[in-house]
Amino acid sequence: GREAVVSTQSTGDTLGAALDVREEEANATKMPTRAPGTYVPPAIRKGDSRDDTQSRQRDENPTIRVSNLAEETSDKDLQDLFKPFGALSRIYLAKDKNTGISKGFAYITYNRRESAEKALKQLHRYRYGHLILQVEWAKPSGS
Repeated sequence: GREAVVSTQSTGDTLGAALDVREEEANATKMPTRAPGTYVPPAIRKGDSRDDTQSRQRDENPTIRVSNLAEETSDKDLQDLFKPFGALSRIYLAKDKNTGISKGFAYITYNRRESAEKALKQLHRYRYGHLILQVEWAKPSGS
């Protein structure tokens, strides 16, 4: 924060001014008070039982994106392919809502980053069926 300079001839006023500046800064960082019933964005809610850890945890878990998958690829196929590298926390295979056919890409989330790194190194450009897989780190959602 800003520091007020205290002169050598201390009149007491300068020190008082320094305290006022610090108090103003402290007040500036406090949450604005809201009328009951007004909308509060989840990121700044207090006492929210989820406490935003669920979405944050998903972001922190190492996720890789696999593309160039065949249409007939299933969740089980992905599990068989990626499980040997380490414990999986989530598999999301993108499918067409109407037909249920794979859209050709998936997100694989591991419990440990080392497992995801191993899978990425081993399976990038890996021949799977008649296609060559593309494996990369997933970009955080919203980017």
